[in-house]
Amino acid sequence: MNILFCSCIILTNKFDEVLICQRPLGKFMEGFWEFPGGKVKNGEKFNSAAAREIKEELDVSVKTEKLYFLMNIFYEYPEHFLSMQVYVADLWQGKIKGMDKQKFKWIKKEELKDFNMLPASKSIIKKILSRKNLFFPRTNN
Repeated sequence: MNILFCSCIILTNKFDEVLICQRPLGKFMEGFWEFPGGKVKNGEKFNSAAAREIKEELDVSVKTEKLYFLMNIFYEYPEHFLSMQVYVADLWQGKIKGMDKQKFKWIKKEELKDFNMLPASKSIIKKILSRKNLFFPRTNN
């Protein structure tokens, strides 16, 4: 079985909402909702891959030193085994737009259970919902 190394970023805003994106048509598990991110390239660090993927998918820049590590997840799909690092960020530069014409939404964390999220996201959602506050001290910016 192939191992797929990925990373994702949970973007949060000043309203304590999280950003989710809908997977575009023609991609693996199209139509499911996910936290933005993607594959780690050979020789690339997980946090660098997360920042690169956010730029490619949403046209915003996130500095790797402004990413907060949340957790590792491991999930077995029929097609591959997923190993993913999950980060949180509340600072980025640029206006978010779906570069693959994918839909995206800002939602309250309690609403995550109402969306058809990727199966591998279940442990991330569980961790998010178990926290009273978002995962790190908020910045003043």
